[in-house]
Amino acid sequence: MQLAKQGDSILRLEEIAQRENVSSNFLVQILNALKNEGVIQSKRGKHGGYFMERRPEDIKLFEIVKAVKSGLIEEVTVKEGESAVSVAQGWEKFSAQLEKLLKDTTLEDMMSEDGTYMYYI
Repeated sequence: MQLAKQGDSILRLEEIAQRENVSSNFLVQILNALKNEGVIQSKRGKHGGYFMERRPEDIKLFEIVKAVKSGLIEEVTVKEGESAVSVAQGWEKFSAQLEKLLKDTTLEDMMSEDGTYMYYI
């Protein structure tokens, strides 16, 4: 969200970490995952940092979740035990609904016109 709010501007890792109150070590893992997914890009050097690769309206939340928390949307593979089949079926229904919501929502949808966050739950 920080990068999306900045448009074409480059933000340094430390600046994003401070704004979001997270450690730089943790944040760099997330940023690298988003970079590998093609959501953001980085620039090295004295004036380097991170910036959006694409426009927020072109980025689905599904891409972001897939990049940083892929286990959330993966298929259930363990189906052993008395309750496993029922749990797997329930999770698959929930997962399909979650996946649809994530694919229908863009990064831009998460922000209102004044730049504050807007949540759709």
